[in-house]
Amino acid sequence: MKFWFLRIFFTWVSVLMLVGFCFTAFAQPAGLLYDPEPPADSAYVRAIHASSDGDVDVMVDGRVRVKKLAAGDASDYMVLSAGRHIVAVHSAGKSVALLTMSLEVVRGRAMTVAFTSLKTDAAPVIFEDKANSNKLKALLTVYHLESKVGSLDVFTADGATKVFNGLAYGMPASIQVNPIAIDLIAVKSGDKESLTKTTLVMNQGGTYSVLLLPGVKGKLTSRAFLNKTERFIGN
Repeated sequence: MKFWFLRIFFTWVSVLMLVGFCFTAFAQPAGLLYDPEPPADSAYVRAIHASSDGDVDVMVDGRVRVKKLAAGDASDYMVLSAGRHIVAVHSAGKSVALLTMSLEVVRGRAMTVAFTSLKTDAAPVIFEDKANSNKLKALLTVYHLESKVGSLDVFTADGATKVFNGLAYGMPASIQVNPIAIDLIAVKSGDKESLTKTTLVMNQGGTYSVLLLPGVKGKLTSRAFLNKTERFIGN
């Protein structure tokens, strides 16, 4: 009888200790479990390194926000407060800015700033980006960032479907599509010969970018990305 009582006693002690442990775990401050949400007045800005120069750092208001962005690459969207900011581009690890610009950003909107040249007097190409309004679809945007090839058409790789027509330098074009894996080619407008090919694997609700960029020896090249926003850990 005594052993039966002790067995029940220790069983209940174990249960209470487990409940206490679980309560303690779930009672931890939420900040230890989840990143904070961006403030309601946030804007979203990313950089594209569309020149053929080496890696760069991108600074916003004197603080490094993107490190070692490679040529042909795109950063995640930076979370910025609405209003005016000073954006500077440096050779990676260097203190002297290659170029500096003032950028006005708007609450709730997303922007892409493409640096097609790192000369001091060069103006970047700025795009206002669209959000994906249909979570059953994928949103695809193509950015034409090669000034020397003229307008471009974008087809599926088999040439059967024209996705974008007459895309001019410095202009984006967007379309909502079924979330599939697909190969896309870019051709000179009115032509059929592929200048570059890109492979995309898209999922529902995703937003994707295809960059048409200057390549080696004047050839067009392309890169494809799933758009991402940086991890926000508070100001």
